[in-house]
Amino acid sequence: MSDQQKYAVRFVRPVVDVVSERYGDGYGPAISNNQIIDHILMHRSIREFTADPVSEKDVRTAIAAAQSAATSSHLQSWSVIRVSDPENKHEVNKLCGRQGQIMAAPLMLIWLADQNRNYEIGEAEGRPREAFDYFESTMLGVVDCCMAAQNAALAFEALGYGTCFIGAVRNNAALLADRLGLPKRCIPVVGLVVGRPDPRHETDIKPRLSQDIVLHEETYRAVEGDEIDQYNRVMNRFQQKQWLSTVNWSSKVAVRLSTRTSLDGRDRYMDFIKSTGSGVR
Repeated sequence: MSDQQKYAVRFVRPVVDVVSERYGDGYGPAISNNQIIDHILMHRSIREFTADPVSEKDVRTAIAAAQSAATSSHLQSWSVIRVSDPENKHEVNKLCGRQGQIMAAPLMLIWLADQNRNYEIGEAEGRPREAFDYFESTMLGVVDCCMAAQNAALAFEALGYGTCFIGAVRNNAALLADRLGLPKRCIPVVGLVVGRPDPRHETDIKPRLSQDIVLHEETYRAVEGDEIDQYNRVMNRFQQKQWLSTVNWSSKVAVRLSTRTSLDGRDRYMDFIKSTGSGVR
């Protein structure tokens, strides 16, 4: 059995079971399924890894998948920095809240909304660059970056790796930009750690909100209180199964978004974006 098969086989389950886990028993919709759909539904964040390295071939495969994501106007306004040197990763981790999964994973990728490359192309072509002053150009890069990163994560998981996204790259964005040598108009958006899942630490699929809550028909529909109550019960059962403290999801949302201190420094992110010369008009 290949490494890919060895690490991927433990995630193979009937699609009915996967849907049930994704939404909670009895709350999943009837869906079509194939190998790709099953693979997407099986996603879970992995925070414990073996020491096995991520091969260069697999990194290149994931980047090819990232570059196959949609890109607005074919501008390809993103870049990614590979961080695998332990010393560099240690310094990066200090700026990202000292998270165990960053040091445990053999590979970290930091995804960037990169308008610097296209700005320099405009200069070389002798064209005005007025559009770079507007937030639309910045947002375009963020959207492209996120779609690329998600494609890469799916590719790594298809190759038997585990992944975990790291939003904390935005905690100290200015210091991280200095650490990574980022030019103007280039901002860190999200990190992604990658490695072989440690089989000693099984991770289940975390349930999501009911589709009735997130799928709106023709116009927006406000969520009903009993719908959130039902999801709280689904999450409570998941927490109990994982030996976690039982806390309502709605309570966690309210606490997480209650004060600026809960943002862990990301309240300064817009100031950083402005300082890079990225458009905010």
